[in-house]
Amino acid sequence: MKTETDINKRWETGVDHHPQSEDIFKAISKIDFLLHGDSFCFKSGGDGDNGESLMYLMDVYFDAKELVDLDALLEVKLQELYKKNSM
Repeated sequence: MKTETDINKRWETGVDHHPQSEDIFKAISKIDFLLHGDSFCFKSGGDGDNGESLMYLMDVYFDAKELVDLDALLEVKLQELYKKNSM
């Protein structure tokens, strides 16, 4: 199984958030609000909300960690970027 790394595709196809992403997001958004004056002003539930983007990034992390070696996935993506930029 392949980890979808494009957060826009994940959103467009309705990929559910990883449970750990949701748990971490809820915790850090409460901590930010209660202890740090809502400095990140995390929002979730809508298009382009910073909390949704953060959860999708964490989804990629947790999915890749469960399916493959995360370092290997990141190395492949890095090589793809180098190849794309060298053209």
